[in-house]
Amino acid sequence: MNLRYSLLIMTVSFFSVGPTYGQLDKIENLKVDDSKRIRFGYYLGLNTVGAKVEYKPTFTSGPFRINVKPKPSFDVGLLADYRFNEFLNIRFHPGVAFVERGIKFPFSLEDPRFSKALIDRVVKSNYVRFPVGIKLNTRRIRNVRPFVMGSVSYNINITSEETNSEDNSSGTFRMKRDVYAWELAAGTDFYLPYFKFTTSVHGFFALSDEFVSDEDVNSVYTRYIASMKSRGIFLRFTFE
Repeated sequence: MNLRYSLLIMTVSFFSVGPTYGQLDKIENLKVDDSKRIRFGYYLGLNTVGAKVEYKPTFTSGPFRINVKPKPSFDVGLLADYRFNEFLNIRFHPGVAFVERGIKFPFSLEDPRFSKALIDRVVKSNYVRFPVGIKLNTRRIRNVRPFVMGSVSYNINITSEETNSEDNSSGTFRMKRDVYAWELAAGTDFYLPYFKFTTSVHGFFALSDEFVSDEDVNSVYTRYIASMKSRGIFLRFTFE
């Protein structure tokens, strides 16, 4: 999954839609409401989250690589927004993200040590998320306002299996519970007659290593994996 190209395409789409919508709508909605110092809302979203995996040298004829395939899933959350001025907001947007990833190990089914269930798996991660962001707005164009936002977040993977005594030898892929990340978003606020509707795309980049090795240091599953950090795209629809 090429996150940078996907993020670029979706960002261009959002910025091109906003001005067109503004030209069609002559009445400025929520003119007074938009100047409120504090606003609250909620959001619904879709996500695809994969991972950046780094490896140790194998000292063999071929490298060891696992295939991490993101699967579409969803997230929900709330937001509290503090307005400094027309162009700057501080936004707290906690939520829960349900993430699924397909993980395939480079082993052959002809090897009697491995079954299909051990080679090809679906790993589910439920993250309770606490992001805080700085939102930079453009000038309002009638009923639209494009923006960019940078956030840092603390995430708790409540299905991490980090302390589980079972590991990959029994089919359990363990990940760390605590994840720190930074996020970059771009989108457009649409001022409708009764509420503000926002579409945005968010890039998610974990800073901390989430990988937990097997108990056996010579495990065929984990001995060549150095680190694993989540990378993902979130498409979000916000109502304020």
